[in-house]
Amino acid sequence: MRTQRSLLLLQLAIAVAAAGCGRTEPDETAVHYQFSLEAFGRDSTAERRREYGCFLYGLFVVAAPVSPDSTVTFQVRVERYLLEFRGTHIEQTRADTIITDAELAYTGLGQNNPSFMLTAGHYSESVGPGELASSPPSEYSGAWTCGSDVPLAQDSTLLAYGYDGDFLAPGVWRVSAILPFE
Repeated sequence: MRTQRSLLLLQLAIAVAAAGCGRTEPDETAVHYQFSLEAFGRDSTAERRREYGCFLYGLFVVAAPVSPDSTVTFQVRVERYLLEFRGTHIEQTRADTIITDAELAYTGLGQNNPSFMLTAGHYSESVGPGELASSPPSEYSGAWTCGSDVPLAQDSTLLAYGYDGDFLAPGVWRVSAILPFE
């Protein structure tokens, strides 16, 4: 049994090493991007302070050269959390899910003012036009607000711990190119 395991590990090591051999140039047939919606907020009373977080994010790949107008399908992770501070006591509650068939329609990607339409399950959000960052990698961003229409706002665990599903948290959206490793 031990010999079989050692042999399997050796074969795996050889396969991993061989997979990278012979290729010296980065893959220029695709461009990888990260899409994210990120919002944070807080409220407080005399007894406690609460901090809210709301995120949707995922990675998508576009064939090179990048078409300025298209639609991609990718996974989006949705997360919400609540941190509550009462004196020296801190409590954190979190809910998350993955939407496997989210779609992102875009116009103007690779240009100065792109716009994006995300559809993730029953949720849809239109963002843009965005501003292009001045340095590589290319990144577009703009203002976004996380509201009650974003998934998990009515999550029973969050609500049981005092999460306000109607809380509007100010945030940003971003679409960033991911630089290849060389």
